[in-house]
Amino acid sequence: MKKHFLVTVSFDSAHLTGVGFLCSFFQKLSEHQVTLLHICRMDSQSMNATLLETWENPEDKLNGKLTVGAKQALEKARAMLSQSSMSVDQIVTKTYAEQYGKVTDILSEASKGLYDAIVLGKRASYTLQSFFERPGDETAKEIIRGKALSTPLWICPEPEEGRRNVLVCVDGSKNALRAVDHVGYILSKQPQHSITLFNAQSGTGRDADVIFQEAKAELYEHGISDDRIHTATSWGLSIPATIMNFAEKGSFAAIAFGLHGVKEGLLKSINLSGGTAGKLIEKTNKISLWCCP
Repeated sequence: MKKHFLVTVSFDSAHLTGVGFLCSFFQKLSEHQVTLLHICRMDSQSMNATLLETWENPEDKLNGKLTVGAKQALEKARAMLSQSSMSVDQIVTKTYAEQYGKVTDILSEASKGLYDAIVLGKRASYTLQSFFERPGDETAKEIIRGKALSTPLWICPEPEEGRRNVLVCVDGSKNALRAVDHVGYILSKQPQHSITLFNAQSGTGRDADVIFQEAKAELYEHGISDDRIHTATSWGLSIPATIMNFAEKGSFAAIAFGLHGVKEGLLKSINLSGGTAGKLIEKTNKISLWCCP
């Protein structure tokens, strides 16, 4: 089955880290569809006046003005995808004028399409980080508590050559199993990557073996063989530090986790300043994060 990714593209062609991650992570073993999304930000008349030039080709049928920088970024993104080893069946470009803030607009587009993941590059991840770190922000509460995020969210810094495989954090929660299911689906036809099921323990006393067996059962459903599945446990006072330290030592390409774990578990304070998600976003500069609602 084709995987369909919604990839955000900013006006800066030098920061296409989300596109770069896709190109470096996937091989020509399954067809993919990519939708490149650019939100045209027009905060004020003064900002609009500072644009030296806009792209106004009527054949592009754009909804909103597209700056020359944005056009260049979109063209570069398409070229990167076309020239990579990743097999892309179709590339669609969508541009919209900002309406409710970039994060909300991205999630709105995601809810309209049957996307398998939202892929945010470096700049987009900074925008998202600001929402995680402001607990009083009503938009953040709507996104997290209101369950507006229904599509897995990938936050991708600049990919580092040589990184492979995915670390999946499991804590026995149903949401963690959805993260396992997502990883199994994405990697079903990508045998170059293995999957490590990781249980970061903090004194809860949960049975890791039972957790691993449940997670393996999810991976088997996607045809993931035992030789591609590994398990590991580690204890630490700080769950984010424990996860990141293990992932760095193993040179993983991505860390996958559920946004709503067990009460004592992985992401109990997702909407609070200093929560696990916010800390992982803050710490990562080489590893992509796959956040699964």
